[in-house]
Amino acid sequence: MAIRREDVFVLKRFPIRETSLLVTFFARGAGKLRALAKGVRQEKRPLSARFEPFTRLSIVYYEKQRSDTHLLSETVVLESNAEIRDRLDRFGYASYMVELVDTFFGAHDPHPEVFDLLAASFRELKRIPAMDVARAFQVKLLERAGLVPALTQCVLCGQSDLPQAFFSPRQGGILCRRCDRGETGTIRVSHGTLQSLRFFLRGNMEQAAKLKLGRQTERELDRIISKFLQFRLEYPLKSPLFLAELKPILSKIV
Repeated sequence: MAIRREDVFVLKRFPIRETSLLVTFFARGAGKLRALAKGVRQEKRPLSARFEPFTRLSIVYYEKQRSDTHLLSETVVLESNAEIRDRLDRFGYASYMVELVDTFFGAHDPHPEVFDLLAASFRELKRIPAMDVARAFQVKLLERAGLVPALTQCVLCGQSDLPQAFFSPRQGGILCRRCDRGETGTIRVSHGTLQSLRFFLRGNMEQAAKLKLGRQTERELDRIISKFLQFRLEYPLKSPLFLAELKPILSKIV
């Protein structure tokens, strides 16, 4: 077994027997990986707290060649990110972000730019409204996953000067008025919403998360991304349902 060292974020964890954890990480160099943390739940040696979601760790693990589950050897906490878990709004939207990463990327598929995006997004979550960070994050993650919608011209006829645009989840981009006539389930999109989407893709995470949006643009963006993900994913995400249940509470959090 090869010995590896990685800088990772904890995506999720599951208890194994009475004393261990199966932890899913996203590593900067190796991408998504799973490792068994043996004995970390023992009463005399409680180390499970360091494997809370969103924690940034430096880990050493034994890489098994014939298994996707490796054996964890050493861990050092680099950033606990406890401030994210301590607030319900931050926890809810961070859970959505890591679920997207877990869903879009397979095991041992390196994407250091996605790791860096997570790091930048977790920093912004501590100082910017969580919904704003998540809204920018999901658009930028789609780009890194190779799923970003076409936003500059009609995906069917190529027309670029669009007096009115319609978003088609099925076609994966915007349509002109003429091409929209043959489509179902499209969403009318304002120029402000298209400009915001393009800005999310151009700017860094801090710039994107701080972009001020009008209510109409927020509603259009949320509807577009929600419908697009529903069409592209094989099964529904769990965290949006969790956020929907929390929405009455989150609306009161300043």
